[in-house]
Amino acid sequence: MRQCRQVHTIFVIEHRNSLETWSADAEIVISGNSVSYDFTNSSAAAFGNNLIQADTSPELYAVYSGDVNGDDAIDLSDLSLIDNDAAIFLTGYINTDLNGDGLTDIADYLIAENNAFAFIAIIRP
Repeated sequence: MRQCRQVHTIFVIEHRNSLETWSADAEIVISGNSVSYDFTNSSAAAFGNNLIQADTSPELYAVYSGDVNGDDAIDLSDLSLIDNDAAIFLTGYINTDLNGDGLTDIADYLIAENNAFAFIAIIRP
């Protein structure tokens, strides 16, 4: 008879243009092939409360978007890349398309700009 054991771990979310985000709870239980962890219900679900409130009704949280160059912070270097791509109306599955509409434009720039001015960066355990 094979025994199942429980493994305790943390999760890391990585995405092409978002900040790496770590789970706050270091005691997430993985039992067999089953695990459940919800980053969307509270900013406290991420280490350092490193989530942004995406909606109020229902209350939902999301990872910060805008780190298009992958340097662990949303800053002027990201804004420059987004601005350059928006100036030539770049389309497709690209890092500078923050809202996922297939086009880099002012909407993407504004997302990154808000996060850059708030000095958003990775918070690791």
